Amino acid sequence: MVLPYPIILVSSVLAVVAVYALDREGIYALPWMMFFTAVATSIYGLGVGLASALGSVLALVLFRTNPLDHLVMGVILLLSAYLADQVGRSLRKAHQQARQMAQLQDVFLQGLEVVPRFGNREQLLRQLPAMLAQLLQGSRLLVWVPSGSGRLTLLEDSGTRPPEAPSPLVQQALQGPGQVYWSTPSVQDRRGAPLVGWRAPGAQPEFHELAVALRIRDETVAVLQFLGKAAWRRQERELFFRLAQAISRQLEHLHNLELRRLLLKVADQLASASDKQKVADDVLRYLIPALDMEAGAIFQYRQGAMHGLAWRMPRELRPRLTPLARRLPYTHGLTWQAYQSGAAQFSEHYSSLPEAIPELKALGFESLVAYPVHTRDAMKGRVVLVLGSRKQVAWTRSRKEILLGVERLLSSALERVLLEELYQRINRLLTEAWSYPSHQVHQHILEAAVELVPGSDAGSLWVREGGEFVCQAAVGPVWACDQRWSETEFLKWYGHDRGLALRGQPRILHQSQFLPKGSAANLCLPVSHQGKVLAYLNLDSLHDSEAFAEDSLNAVQLFSTPIATLTHELQSREAMEKAALTDSLTGLYNRRAFDRRLREECERAARYQYPLTLLVVDLKNFKPINDRLGHVMGDQALVAVARALSQTQRAGDMVFRWGGDEFAVLLPQTPKEVAGVVGARILEAISKICMGGVCLSANIGYASFPTEAQTAEALLQLADQRMYADKSEIPGESINDPPEG
Repeated sequence: MVLPYPIILVSSVLAVVAVYALDREGIYALPWMMFFTAVATSIYGLGVGLASALGSVLALVLFRTNPLDHLVMGVILLLSAYLADQVGRSLRKAHQQARQMAQLQDVFLQGLEVVPRFGNREQLLRQLPAMLAQLLQGSRLLVWVPSGSGRLTLLEDSGTRPPEAPSPLVQQALQGPGQVYWSTPSVQDRRGAPLVGWRAPGAQPEFHELAVALRIRDETVAVLQFLGKAAWRRQERELFFRLAQAISRQLEHLHNLELRRLLLKVADQLASASDKQKVADDVLRYLIPALDMEAGAIFQYRQGAMHGLAWRMPRELRPRLTPLARRLPYTHGLTWQAYQSGAAQFSEHYSSLPEAIPELKALGFESLVAYPVHTRDAMKGRVVLVLGSRKQVAWTRSRKEILLGVERLLSSALERVLLEELYQRINRLLTEAWSYPSHQVHQHILEAAVELVPGSDAGSLWVREGGEFVCQAAVGPVWACDQRWSETEFLKWYGHDRGLALRGQPRILHQSQFLPKGSAANLCLPVSHQGKVLAYLNLDSLHDSEAFAEDSLNAVQLFSTPIATLTHELQSREAMEKAALTDSLTGLYNRRAFDRRLREECERAARYQYPLTLLVVDLKNFKPINDRLGHVMGDQALVAVARALSQTQRAGDMVFRWGGDEFAVLLPQTPKEVAGVVGARILEAISKICMGGVCLSANIGYASFPTEAQTAEALLQLADQRMYADKSEIPGESINDPPEG
């Protein structure tokens, strides 16, 4: 409170009078007057001090008559008033600063008390402006968060219309090492960078700006922008920096807490998941909201395509996204890049990428990640996690840390359920194999191997028949499956010695000159039993030369036992069946065997697209031998015919005793143009057989598949008709000139 000047004057006069009354010479008057003047000046300012000094001089004039003394004493009093005023100013300024600092410290302490109350990071950042606005009168706080590609987005501000873009100072804080940046109305920051062209809506025309970054793991997650009327002092900047550090520590603590909670929830769900679809769905259910994504899918590479294990997306997006989530074609988008490179693919401007999928681009997806899931012993992720959003989301280090943590849990869970699936499928093969027809057992084994061995797109299963290997099953575009390979040829293809083959050592052949056209890599597994190789399992990758790895070798070796067991049992079964399918007199296959092999060979010819010719042979002059010479000579004649047919047959041809004196010959890979030559050779061999002066001959009818008949029944019917036509000697209908129609 400032006292009126008359009170000060009266006080000074009374002091002088009191001193003069005690000391008429005025020895102590001057110190007392200086004391009153200094006290008045330091407390109430220079104006009050000057009034006190003048009052003291006037009082002295009343009691002393020497003008020089008056002048000297007046000058001394004025100097004392000036000096006291300077001291007073410093004291008042220091007192004001101390009071402001106490207020700021109170803000700092209250902020430290309030910050830990928030349960998640977004809530804390959104409530900061309101929280600090109550503590800092006359200042305003804006919170900016990264939104991708070095850009910042302002969190909702209830005060006034938000600015369209952050100031250069805020951008500087985003890119800087976490220091405090400030500016004054002189439109330059502390580094001299111009700040012209940015104004905060709702702020004064001239304001003082301060920006400080909030960081987690040395990465900026937000920038606090303070706008105030007064310049920011050093102590204020230090306090705000400390407050930002405290908020950053709390944000990091909340991030760690949220990450632990998320991982615990995911781990708990995955522990009870029994199949890969359930594992994938549980991961997406927690991960999509945790990363603020809209849609997600988990793909597994299988037979040249990415097949969706599970997917989640908004209802309005399902009609257009579900087909992509079910099956993603080869080399389609970032998912394939992640699979081929084995590295995560992040995008904050997905629509601008040349490899962007048109469906996602049309829907406006901007933020997308394709994250490979690596399992043990795999060179690349066989599973890819894909997440996307139509709004821009910055792929910060904290988000990537969440992805990494969940990917490890997903990898472990998938490895467990995939191994269980593999064992269950193999056990099912062993238990259910006998419910399949014999000719389908190998096909079921191969289909399971192609599906379950990582990296496989196609394959073939070659089984020993005598000293050769025959392709008994095929999946996808395979090579040379219509041929027979000798053991020497297959060992050359295998590429190792017979000892490794007998031990069942698989080998991987990467892209080289030895691979057939259309194959990028091959995995070959020899299957041995009782000292010989029973079969070779060939698996092919059609696109990726690095498709097979250690996990492929581990998986394919699990098929060695079922292949050996089932092949050995099938051969034993076939040996018993052969006894039932063999004619006891001639040693040739009987009619029952013919019916089965005719269907099988027609199916094989249709699958591999090669011609198949059937010859039906009916003996002439057999009845006279049987009637005149007896049944014993007739049986000898049939044995001789069987021997002649066996001697004239080529590799791969099959000869059957169809019944009585009728025989049938199946000629795989033989077009109808060659049938006449084969028939003539058979007729010549039969004509050389003579018994008791009677020589045999034959009527032959033929038909070719699929050019003349498209089914086994039609093929047999046509060949039988032509045989009877030849028997009846109908003009124009013979083995060399088949009838039309």
